[in-house]
Amino acid sequence: MKKIKLSFLILIYSFNAGAAFTEPEMSQLKEINENYMAKAIESRENLHAAIKESIANLPNEKSNILKLHELWSQATKIKCRLAILDSLNTDAEIASKYECIANEYTAEANFLNSTY
Repeated sequence: MKKIKLSFLILIYSFNAGAAFTEPEMSQLKEINENYMAKAIESRENLHAAIKESIANLPNEKSNILKLHELWSQATKIKCRLAILDSLNTDAEIASKYECIANEYTAEANFLNSTY
């Protein structure tokens, strides 16, 4: 019985020591993820501005611009899902997802900005 208690205490101590060791890494991972999320939000805002600007400059093409945006959004979801398959269930999954989304928003905004 004494041996079991000792093993249990060693296990608890090992877990706590391991958790303390990973705290800086977890903090860094959180910061990385938050940076990519912020980049995606900024890219989405730039995309919405590009859509508005395109519609203002090409009012006769409003329905096509909105239709293209809808299709591009669907393609982005699928493309980013496929692009991050290697990082699913890893620490890099969230950052990879938001990096892909940000890049796709930027690509769409660049395309729209080049049409007028």
